[in-house]
Amino acid sequence: MELYPFKSGVGAMEPIALLGHNICVHYTTAKYYRRVVFVEPLVPFQFLDIGALAAQTTSARTQCTNLENFDGELSQIRWWPLDDVQARMWLPQTNGKMVIRNQQVPIDMNITVQDPCLHLTEIFIWEDKVPWIEAVNATDYTHGAVRFRGMGFRYATEKCGDNTVQRINNGIEACVHVSASGHAGTVE
Repeated sequence: MELYPFKSGVGAMEPIALLGHNICVHYTTAKYYRRVVFVEPLVPFQFLDIGALAAQTTSARTQCTNLENFDGELSQIRWWPLDDVQARMWLPQTNGKMVIRNQQVPIDMNITVQDPCLHLTEIFIWEDKVPWIEAVNATDYTHGAVRFRGMGFRYATEKCGDNTVQRINNGIEACVHVSASGHAGTVE
C-alpha cells in the first residue's frame, strides 16, 4: 500500500503514514523529520462555527483553534462547509491555501458533490499552527450560522535521529513529505 498526501485510492480517506513510518513535515521554511508512534482516526466533526453572516458580506478571518494538536503531533484533515458560503483558507494566517496567480480558489458546500471524498480539501496541521478561514456569503439572505466540518487522522510523532535523517536524505529509508503550510512568494 502506497501512502502519500491527497491519495484517491478507491475513494475513502487513508492515512499518509502508519506506526513506525517516517514523515517530514514542511512548515514554512522548516523541515521536521519525525517517526510515527501513534495513529488514530478523527471521525467527521464540526470544528468551527463563525456565527451569523449577513447577506453579501465576508466574515473576519477566523482561527480554527479546535484543530490544534499537541506538541509533536500532526493531523491530516479533509474539510468542508456545511452552509451555503464560499470559504478561503490560510495556513499560516498570512499564506493562502489554493492560490493561483490571480485568485485564491474558494471552497463551497458543493465540494461534497464535486469531490465526494474531499481529496482536494486535504490539509495538514502541525502542532498548534492551525488554519484561518474566511467565509463569503454571496447569497441575498443572512445565514444564522456558518459551520465547518472535518475528518481525518491524528499522528503522534517523535523526532528522528541524525542517522535516520541522513538515510532519508540519501534515499535509503522511506519518508512521506507533507506540507503543513501555504507557500508565500516566488520560487527562483
